[in-house]
Amino acid sequence: MELGHYDDNEDEKRRKSELLSDAADIVANNWGVFARFGHFAVKFGAALLLGIIISLKLIFSELIDIGASLIKAVIWLLKEMASPLRSRFDLNKKLQKQVRKAKKENKSEYNKALLNFWGSYLFGEDGVFYTAFNYIFPVVSIAFLIGIVRYGSGLEYGLSVEYNGREIGMITAESDFEAAEREVQQRISYAENEDVIDISAKYSLRIINENDTIVSAAQLANEMLEASDQALKEAYGIYIDGKFVGAVADKNAVQEALNERIMNYRVDGVIKDLEYKNKIEYSHGVYLANSVMTEKDAIALLTSSKEKNAVYIAQRGDTAVTIAQKYNMELSKLEELNPDISQNCQKGTIINVIETESYLPIQYVREMDPVSFLDYETVEVETSSLNVGTRDVLVKGKRGEKVSHIEVTYVDGKEYSRKTLSTKITKEPVVEKIGIGIYAARPDSASTVLTGSGEFGWPVDGGWVSDGFGGERGHKGMDIAASTGTEIYAAADGEVVSAGWNTGGYGYFVQIGHTDEYQTVYGHMSVVLVTEGQYVSRGQLIGKVGNTGNSFGSHCHFEVRHLGVCLDPKLFLNTVDSFNDERDKDTDKKSN
Repeated sequence: MELGHYDDNEDEKRRKSELLSDAADIVANNWGVFARFGHFAVKFGAALLLGIIISLKLIFSELIDIGASLIKAVIWLLKEMASPLRSRFDLNKKLQKQVRKAKKENKSEYNKALLNFWGSYLFGEDGVFYTAFNYIFPVVSIAFLIGIVRYGSGLEYGLSVEYNGREIGMITAESDFEAAEREVQQRISYAENEDVIDISAKYSLRIINENDTIVSAAQLANEMLEASDQALKEAYGIYIDGKFVGAVADKNAVQEALNERIMNYRVDGVIKDLEYKNKIEYSHGVYLANSVMTEKDAIALLTSSKEKNAVYIAQRGDTAVTIAQKYNMELSKLEELNPDISQNCQKGTIINVIETESYLPIQYVREMDPVSFLDYETVEVETSSLNVGTRDVLVKGKRGEKVSHIEVTYVDGKEYSRKTLSTKITKEPVVEKIGIGIYAARPDSASTVLTGSGEFGWPVDGGWVSDGFGGERGHKGMDIAASTGTEIYAAADGEVVSAGWNTGGYGYFVQIGHTDEYQTVYGHMSVVLVTEGQYVSRGQLIGKVGNTGNSFGSHCHFEVRHLGVCLDPKLFLNTVDSFNDERDKDTDKKSN
């Protein structure tokens, strides 16, 4: 029997083909998943990072809306990433099916299917190279851009200034160029050159290299003048408060003359901070030849002055001497301009003076401690110490005083400004009080005329004098007749010394003690309305008219005592003022 022949090579080829097919299946089934998962992870991470940044930036404003928008963005990204992922999975299944089908048919179709699978996997849409290009290229581009920015930020830039067709310097700011143009314009304007000098220049931005030299505005101005083809000289420019006034070859001679003027400046009293009011500066450089002057001419210009006539309005406290001091004038010159100034220097008077204006004014400061007055206030108060319709000064007003420590700045001898450093009140002002009388008690008739001091008020609400002081019977007071029950008032402020029944013939009475050892007594009352020890005010109700004690008719016996001695009440009563307001009203009616 003949045994069949077994070909080892064919069997080996078949096993290798099966292994290759299995490997392709594994790669197709897993690598695509891993690639798509990596694709998904990168996109999802980028979206998540973007969402975190936006949330942190706007966490305190419209948080709910931002959160909703972020959720929508994430959902959209997931959909966008899931769509190609599903497409890739579908494509993988389709290719795998083709590989398995071709494997059953023949080797040629099988190899063609494998080639198609690998081509799609490596070079197809969403394949390895496509995905790598989508992610690696942007990263490389960003890294390249960052490198360019870092390189550019490390460079130093400047403005290259070009004038008359050549570069004359490098500056770091446009303001330096503008300052140089102003400086050149100052020098040209001072020279009053008939020829028009073109100072226009242009500048451009470029990188500064190691051979470039940065110049200042002053140096650039010098370079612009040197490039103008004008006659120039090296000198020191003189600037007063930043304004160019000319140039000199030797600044030291000019400065020495200015220092000497300060040292020889005469002023009376103790002063400080003696200096020029304006700022004087020198700048070395090149200047137009016709703007350079001799040191003698520069000194004459800077130390020159002129006088002009002016007027001054005199203030309170001014004298001829103080006005002369204010304007640094000789007193004789002031009197010559104002012959009557010694007799007429009141507030508001117009005074002729001479003001001196220096090219470079000198200023100084003097400390002073002037005394000034504080005006007092005036108030009106109602008082029962005065009869109705009467006005009088109760407390006389007095001005206060204050001492101020001040610094007065003078310019060319004339007061320029003053600054108060401290103030101290040495005497407080006294408020002036004007009394408005409200004491209403008065006689029944204006014919009852008493012209005493008015220290005590008429004690009865009406009545008339029925019996005076003294006489044959030695009457100790004044009887004021009135109906029983008529009110009796305290004639002045005081304390009730005694009140009630008097066994000496006064009947019901009240005795009040006042200041300066004065006392008033009110007798024959029908009713006593105060008690011993009580303090009463002028015009306060203390009792009522009666007919008690040794009395023959309804009346009030009124006494004024001083140190126990009875005095005539009419010396202390004034009934004229109590009728003034009524007379004034009658007069107004008649005039109308």
